[in-house]
Amino acid sequence: MGLFQVVTYGIGNIVGAGIYVLVGDAAGLAGTSVWVSFLIGAVVAAFTGLTYAELASMYPRAASEYVYIGRAYGSRHLAFVTEWTMLVTEVVAASAVSIGFAGYLQAILGTPVLPVAAILLLALSFIALAGSSYWLRLNTILSIVAIAGLAIVIISGLGVHKPISYAPPRGGFSGILAAAILVFFAYIGFDNISNIAEDAKEPEKVVPRGLLIAVIVTTLLYVLVGITAVGLVDPSRLSSSDAPLALAASVVLGRYGFYLLSFIALMTTMNTVQVLIIVSSRIVYGMAREKALPARLGYVSTRTKSPLFAILMVLLVSMVFLPLSSASAIAKVTSFGSLVTFSLVNLALLHLRRTAPNSRRPFKAPLSIGWFSVTAALGLAFCLTLLFQFDPLSIVLGLILPISGVVIYLLFSRRLSLSTDEDLHEPHTNKR
Repeated sequence: MGLFQVVTYGIGNIVGAGIYVLVGDAAGLAGTSVWVSFLIGAVVAAFTGLTYAELASMYPRAASEYVYIGRAYGSRHLAFVTEWTMLVTEVVAASAVSIGFAGYLQAILGTPVLPVAAILLLALSFIALAGSSYWLRLNTILSIVAIAGLAIVIISGLGVHKPISYAPPRGGFSGILAAAILVFFAYIGFDNISNIAEDAKEPEKVVPRGLLIAVIVTTLLYVLVGITAVGLVDPSRLSSSDAPLALAASVVLGRYGFYLLSFIALMTTMNTVQVLIIVSSRIVYGMAREKALPARLGYVSTRTKSPLFAILMVLLVSMVFLPLSSASAIAKVTSFGSLVTFSLVNLALLHLRRTAPNSRRPFKAPLSIGWFSVTAALGLAFCLTLLFQFDPLSIVLGLILPISGVVIYLLFSRRLSLSTDEDLHEPHTNKR
């Protein structure tokens, strides 16, 4: 993967089902100030993205969070629980989004939900097994389609939408923060770029650049979409729609615009499932390579260069979750688990800056005071701020993720022959 493919992969990670579905709910909370919520989400993504970019240049490996936490603290326990949290969120999200795809198709064609969702997972897993050249082509095409859909909404509103108020909503800044939690789900995916480091050419340079470009492009698109959507449709009406962006486009383009955006949303949702399968399988593969999962899961096909058993494991587990998946609940739980992980990754960079200041860093996050990374500290602060905005039920459900990781670790650590804590204290090099 060169820079262009990494960027399109990153945009495909970020621009997915979230923006096409959640902009309506976010508008219901933040009103015409929903664009501020997108900016808050972008700030968290940008600061934490700089952290991932620096760490990815130091350790261009799959299962990136496991590697970063492990190298920073030398603790296999914390590294395992952190990466397990990310893995579970990705696999469950793949199952939930496939249900969302099937539900969308049912509304159009009347097809059954569970069989369609299962067929989608099977088909996309087969493409993943066929090799990176195949899923990269599909990802590139569908990423361009997703961007085109957002561009259609933005362009259709030029000179047409009514002037909007940029004042905070009636609920004050709390409504904007509540919306920011929702729309942050639309940014999740920038971190996954680090998990395909071993698929990239010159990953020390290409991955950090691709990550930052993807975050900048999607932030610009999201803010413009937020402003346009509430300018075309009243926020209360937008929040009651199952296809908010299609509704916004239909104001200018009519019925055909609605169907066009609905089709694009369907393709974007499919791309989200594809990306989640790829990322999950790379996490499984990377953890197996780090001796955190059975070694067999790290097997790579000599013909297709794909992590065969890792992909099959992700397919099996996502199939199991299909009857239980609820797309409405997944967004908050995924955001909570991701914010916990991002907090730990920001802390890991701060720790490595202090304990390993002379380690090779092809990319270094800007704004430092001595060893102290200002951007990592701000990323940590914003992540913690958003974590305290969740409702109690979401916090309880979110905490199940790391707790399940602790249980799995305690039950299977000896059988898995996990690497010792001393193994994680290897020299801070870019050894691959």
